[in-house]
Amino acid sequence: MPGPAVDATQPLQMLTTMVDYNSYVGRIAIGRVHAGRVSRLQNLLLMKQDGRRLPLRVTKLFGFFGLERREIESAEAGDIVAIAGMEEARVGDTVADAENPAALPPLLIDEPTLSMEFMVNDSPFSGRDGKFLTSRHLRERLEQELKTNVGLRVEELDQNVFKVSGRGELHLSVLIETMRREGFELAVSRPQVIVKTENGQTLEPAEYLLVDIEQGYQGVVMENLGKRGLEIKNMHADHHGRLRIEGVITARNLIGFKAEFLAQTKGTGLMHHSFHGYIPRAGSPTGRAAGVLIAKETGLGTSYALEGLQARSILFVAPGTDIYAGMIVGQNARENDMVVNPCKRKALTNMRAAGSDDLVQLTPPRVFTLEQAIAYIEDDELAEITPKNIRLRKKELDHSLRRKAEKEEEDAA
Repeated sequence: MPGPAVDATQPLQMLTTMVDYNSYVGRIAIGRVHAGRVSRLQNLLLMKQDGRRLPLRVTKLFGFFGLERREIESAEAGDIVAIAGMEEARVGDTVADAENPAALPPLLIDEPTLSMEFMVNDSPFSGRDGKFLTSRHLRERLEQELKTNVGLRVEELDQNVFKVSGRGELHLSVLIETMRREGFELAVSRPQVIVKTENGQTLEPAEYLLVDIEQGYQGVVMENLGKRGLEIKNMHADHHGRLRIEGVITARNLIGFKAEFLAQTKGTGLMHHSFHGYIPRAGSPTGRAAGVLIAKETGLGTSYALEGLQARSILFVAPGTDIYAGMIVGQNARENDMVVNPCKRKALTNMRAAGSDDLVQLTPPRVFTLEQAIAYIEDDELAEITPKNIRLRKKELDHSLRRKAEKEEEDAA
């Protein structure tokens, strides 16, 4: 296959398509040399998208050999290189020849569509699993991420709360999982879509969704998409017995769909979505249909207490699990939340009866992945993320304070 049309005799032009950061050499601009040659210690010009022209010097030059990055002395048009010494480089900027600078068409980066609040973990179990717990640790880690993650935005709302905006649920989940593996403990809120106003009308982001399923799962998937407000644009079946559905759906209603889709298609479905644009905001967001079970006190979950709860709920904890007051331990069969005591022990007496001490049989608890936990929580709840555990909890752990806040809201309504 012929290579791209490039000319090594022309003045240097390279479009920055990725940025990296190294604590030894600083920010690194990565891209393909469009024209000309570049060499180590060469004086160049960085042409910013806002029109500024900044002089720079190539301190290090790296080439790519398979998955390995090696230091090289020079490169020419057609090569993919990484250039160190560009502290001001951003995606879309052009690295050009100092004497004959010419900018390339810039890249357009989609704006964030979802935001979440990252906050210091203030649960009673804080500090058990992680090494990095304070707001200073969170701030430094998020500032470090901004150096390489071009689609991310961070705003400090409070001393212990940071609003992090990204390009969808997966974008933010990857960041949280990375921080978790690095030893961070934090609490995160439910994702919220970023709306904007044009001509007095409120607009929200929408995604173009494509799903490919076996025709046997058409009914359950179509019902789910219908509840989420999918506007179908195209649907057709092929001769292999599979059905393809395409349409527009709001980013708000797409939250949590992935886990349900995998379960409904038994892992055989294919799904892809990309940013479609902003559309008028309409309808109320899809919420959780059922309430939750909230622990009343701190302790270890007991088989005796959980056996009594599982008849009318789906449990999230097993016997012997550490539980604290305000933690969510299950899903209620009804719409309202219910405060329960999963740590209650069986009263001991000196009386014995046949069959009274049989083994307790419990259904295995529902274990959440990170994405499922983020999609499950409501506005008054948080997901507690640690290197070893994912717990769900209420923002306000004290039951009496929650009841007082609920009563004030009812009176105000």
